[in-house]
Amino acid sequence: MALAPVTAAVSPQTPAGAKVFRSSAARFFGWAWMVFAAANLADLIWRGDDAASLVAATVMLLGCGVAYVVALRPRIVAHAEAVRLHNLFRDVEVRWGGVERVEGGDAVYVHAGGRRFRAFVLQISPRNRARFEAKARREERKLPDHVAEYIQGRTQTDFAVEELREMAEDRSRGAKTGATEPVVTWAWPAITALAVPAAAFVTAVIIALF
Repeated sequence: MALAPVTAAVSPQTPAGAKVFRSSAARFFGWAWMVFAAANLADLIWRGDDAASLVAATVMLLGCGVAYVVALRPRIVAHAEAVRLHNLFRDVEVRWGGVERVEGGDAVYVHAGGRRFRAFVLQISPRNRARFEAKARREERKLPDHVAEYIQGRTQTDFAVEELREMAEDRSRGAKTGATEPVVTWAWPAITALAVPAAAFVTAVIIALF
């Protein structure tokens, strides 16, 4: 029971029926690093007995912190009451009644309270977008016309924006009255996931040098 608050903070429970948008590729590489780091940490614990091993262990832990913050944590959660942007070090929650508009392009943007909030997940560079559109044009001739027309030049970011717009239109009409200002909070678990191993790494380096 004592671990429940910590677990909820590190991985907040997704409301039932919520739609989650995240990068499958980022999650794959994030978990791949976790497995790699775990194997190396086990080896260091088993055979390491010097300062260099201590430094290597803290590097592995720091890498796990980076993998969590950059690859595993970022996501967009859209549920019945609000949409939440889980970015690197901050969370943004906007109730549907406060969403002014959702726009795309190089990322997913939510406008609320006269401000524009950018989601870290599902970003795409102009070069990658151009590459994707070129590949889509080559694939169009292999697909039925109605399918090709629907997906023509559209990235995962575009599909997410379209779905979020539909959800905003549908749910803002039935949204409960109350505060609609966006709520921005620091993600302390993410900050801790980097700060603690970074401090351990600096300490290990000092120990190794002196």
